[in-house]
Amino acid sequence: MKQIVTCLILWFSITSTFAQTESKLSESIYRSFYNETITIRPDNPDKVIKKRYGIFIDTTQNSVFARNLDERTEFDDYHQSLIFRACRDFKASKKLKELWSFKDDTLYNSIPKKWFEAQKLNGNTYVFCPKTLKGHYYYHLTDSTIIVSKGEGPKTYFIKSVKKFQNSIIIDCFQGSKFTVKILDQKTKLAIWKIEDNTFEHGVVYRLSVPVNSFKYYNLIVNHSAEDKVPDDLTFDEIDYENLLSFTNKLQARF
Repeated sequence: MKQIVTCLILWFSITSTFAQTESKLSESIYRSFYNETITIRPDNPDKVIKKRYGIFIDTTQNSVFARNLDERTEFDDYHQSLIFRACRDFKASKKLKELWSFKDDTLYNSIPKKWFEAQKLNGNTYVFCPKTLKGHYYYHLTDSTIIVSKGEGPKTYFIKSVKKFQNSIIIDCFQGSKFTVKILDQKTKLAIWKIEDNTFEHGVVYRLSVPVNSFKYYNLIVNHSAEDKVPDDLTFDEIDYENLLSFTNKLQARF
């Protein structure tokens, strides 16, 4: 009898420990476009996601996918070397020992330093987590530069001046380019970015963007498909950027 009781206690102890481990591993719940709920182990999401879950909404916020997107938007050694070369060439052309610095500029420091583009779907704001970064804008701000990439080689803009205009921040750069940043939500720092650059096809690019450290406020639309392909029925909302820049309209920050 004592042996049976001892075995039962041992069995319950092992089961309890296993359940706690399972709970910790399976803490991320996602909502697919097929209106089903799936559970993904954060240490190995590929093991659970099937092909039919290639595109889904990550409702956990600040999940493994958000962390991976943060890491993917860091510049590798090669891209860092391109940025360094651009800085070296700019200093040489201006006969400078050091770049202009805005590290003590209060207005400039009110802008978060790392951003990724966002999307609207059915009136709600999401961070879209693509399969590959190509074609998707993200920005890094230093005390003297704005580095813009869309999954290819980074382009380095050198800041000339920072000023406030109405409810936006205007950043002029030495290359003749201009950035307009309008914060739409003070908590999450959701913003409209307008980039004016004559090297663009139409001279201007608009993007709805959020700071990387604000991913925790948003659900993600994750493309985890085998190919970098978005279903035809996934059509993001069109945004009237000029209207948002001109007036005090706000986008819905959360779902």
